[in-house]
Amino acid sequence: MVITSRILQDRLGISKEIADYFANTRQVPPNNLFWKNKRIYLSIGFGFLTIPLVFDLMYKKGIPLSELLEDAHISRMEEGFDRLKRFEANEIDQQRFLASCHELLSGSIRQKNLAADLFAFFQDKPASHFTFETRYPALARSDFFLFTLVDLAVSDEWVAAFLPYWYSLARPILLLDDFKDFTEDLELGEENTIVELGANREAVEKAYALGREDLRLL
Repeated sequence: MVITSRILQDRLGISKEIADYFANTRQVPPNNLFWKNKRIYLSIGFGFLTIPLVFDLMYKKGIPLSELLEDAHISRMEEGFDRLKRFEANEIDQQRFLASCHELLSGSIRQKNLAADLFAFFQDKPASHFTFETRYPALARSDFFLFTLVDLAVSDEWVAAFLPYWYSLARPILLLDDFKDFTEDLELGEENTIVELGANREAVEKAYALGREDLRLL
């Protein structure tokens, strides 16, 4: 199934400009592990669809399209995804991954408090300014996406107000992924919210309730 701009607009409620940009305009970045063997920018899969969904959410929370769709901003996001994919594939360790993120963002960080908190958070240190997902480790794995915000001119107040909406979007997507991969994750010992909740019927009911709660906020 091809992800068209019309599908993004009609089925997911994404703005026309963002839908057109990611479905029709933006090209697959070369030599990028996240887009490995992909011929089109958006493919079926939660990881790819999260991109236009989050950008649309940021736009609806007040960030101008001129900033969100700036080429340098998008390129940094794409390069960050490449580094994250290499980390997940064990090509680089966490220390090297975070060092490479420092290198990537050097000279372009505008939201310094969020950047400092994210680097601290991913080194298991306390955050000083914002509150991140800590109840369920499997639901925190998407927070690397928040590095996408640090080169934007947004205030601390904006970030604090945005984070609940970010989690309400990210958590249901991760939960769907956890439901799909439950058996495999259980066998391999991979992070999975259903497993963390007990890997039983009550765990499924709790995960479903979490997703419903987030969707109500959205």
